[in-house]
Parts: sequence; C-alpha cells; structure tokens
Amino acid sequence: MGKRKKVTTRDIANALDISQSTVSMILSGRPNVSFSEETIRNVQEAALSMGYQKSSSKEVKKEKTLSDSIIVLCPRLSGGYYSMMLHSIMKRAELYHYTVFTAVTFRSAKTEQLYLNMLEKNKLAGIISLYPVAEVQKMNLLSKQAPVISVGDKPSACRFDSVELDSVKPGYLMGNHLISLGHSRISYVSTPISKKEIGRLHRLEGVKNSFRDHGYPTEQIEVLHQTQPAFEQYPAESAEYQNAYDLTCRALERRTRSTAFIGNNDTAAFGILAALADQGYKVPHDYSVCGFDNIALSAMPQLSLTTVEHASMKKGEEAVDMIYRKNSQRNDENQPGYIIRLEYEPKLIVRGSTGKCPVS
Repeated sequence: MGKRKKVTTRDIANALDISQSTVSMILSGRPNVSFSEETIRNVQEAALSMGYQKSSSKEVKKEKTLSDSIIVLCPRLSGGYYSMMLHSIMKRAELYHYTVFTAVTFRSAKTEQLYLNMLEKNKLAGIISLYPVAEVQKMNLLSKQAPVISVGDKPSACRFDSVELDSVKPGYLMGNHLISLGHSRISYVSTPISKKEIGRLHRLEGVKNSFRDHGYPTEQIEVLHQTQPAFEQYPAESAEYQNAYDLTCRALERRTRSTAFIGNNDTAAFGILAALADQGYKVPHDYSVCGFDNIALSAMPQLSLTTVEHASMKKGEEAVDMIYRKNSQRNDENQPGYIIRLEYEPKLIVRGSTGKCPVS
C-alpha cells in the first residue's frame, strides 16, 4: 500500500469551502479572534473525521502558498511613510498567519501593469495598494478573485474596498493653521504633480480652499515642483528630500515673497528645513515650515515639524483586517456583496517649525 497522504488545514478548508486561515486559527486556538459556534464545530468535526494531526513548525511552513499571502503595491520604500505602513501591515498579518510580499512600482504604469498581470494568474489572500493605481480597471477585475484594498486617496472608478484619506482635509487644516499665524503668501513644495497623483493635488486643493474661505487670492500660493524626467534624475532613496531642497534653494535665490513653506510630505519638509538652514535662515523666525504624514522623525526635537497625522499605522492594520473578514465571508451565500469604505479624520500636529509671520 502507498503511504497515506497527510491531511492539511487546506484540505479541511476545501472540504468546508472556507478560508484556510480560518481553519488554522480555530485548530491552533489563536487568541484575539472570534468565530461562530457553528464554524468552530464544523472545523473541529471535519478535522476529527478526516484524521487531521497538528504539524510541527517545520511542516507548517511547507504548507504556506501564495493563497496565504498579501501582496502590497508600494511606490517606494524611502521617506518613512511607506516603511511605517508596511511595518503595520506585516505585524497585523502575523495575527492571521498571512505572509506579506512587497512590490515596488516607483509609480510606473508599466511596472504596475507587469505586477498586476502576474498577480491575476495566482490565488492570493489579498492585495493592498498604498497609492492610487493607474490600472484601476485591472484592479477591479482582480478584486473578483481576492480582496483588494486601496489605502489613501481613493482613485475614481474603483470598485474595491478602501481605507481612505481625503487629502483635501489635511491641506485645509494646514492652510488654516498658517493663516492663523498671519501667513498669506506660502510656497507648496512638491514632487511632480499630475492628474494621477491624487494626494498631492488634493493637499494643494485643500490649502487653496482655505485661502479662498479667508478671502485670500490663491495666486498667493506659489506651487514649486519639477517635471517627472527631472525628478527621476535624483537617487531613488533621497529623491523627495533632494527635490524639495533644490526647489527651496531656487525660491530663496529669486527672493520669494512667501513666508511659509509646505512640503507635500514630511520628507519634503525635511529638505525645505535643510535648504533654509544652509542659506542661513532660522525656523520659525524667518520662515515657517510644515509637512504631512507625521512620520516618526517629525517629532524629533531637532526637527520638531508641524505636520498632519492621518492614522498611518491604523490604516495598515485595518487593510489587513478587511482582507481577513472578506476571506472569512467569501463562501457565505447569505452574505450580500458589499464594498467597505473606511475613512480616518486627519489631525493637525503643531510643533516648533511654525510660528508667527515675520513683520516685513
């Protein structure tokens, strides 16, 4: 007789038409998760009748496949924000026995399409995109195979779940803050701006809305950014910082009338701070500086950057929770189809980099 094939959690999941992660967590007695009594009973009875035996840690690792994996689409790993998001995703994924793979696209539509073409050929636990993808229709199709979660500004026409940030709101908060300090002329310093860069445009629009509501012409907001080809000349690991540094130096050389600078994110704001320091200016005495994202370095006393917190860590965790919930319910015929849309409210974090507008 041939050797009897060992029963795995995947076998039980297939027999019950539920997710493997559900079976695994029930049989391992995973804490901090809950299932219906019927589901627990069905899994335990199936495991007993099929002759399931717990595997050793080495054997469990051999069972791992792409169907236990979350793929994270990320534009870049530099700058602090995306690495912070990835850490929260990976930590949360451990709870559900998911593995995490990161696909860096550098916001290239060609690279993005390459990854998505690969993903549609594999069964996955889920996909998380940390930026508004260009291939929205392709993602819509992928969402029929596995949960797809957009984190951040939600692209139009998408038909998948999202943990959103309406970036107009942070921009509005920052505009109000600077106006309250007497600043009526500011510079918005950004990486390349185009229609597909929703977050950068929305933050700028929020600042403009604030100026309009306070009766200031939006022409007093100077928008500083470079073309995409020029931006791509910078080393990837320091592009956002160096871009902001160079743009700020040029603004100072032509004697900008702005009294405050807004970086499109915290890393850009660090570049602004460095340029001002190198040119002999003091912050906030001569110029105020602020950013967005509230990455860990922003709170360092040497930087003390005014910024906007928008629950970056929580958004990563929630994206993984959504994937797990969707996978747990995907085979429930009584569960109606739905799209989850969760939005976190931004919060202004005032620190030492912003102050009263200097008297001219």
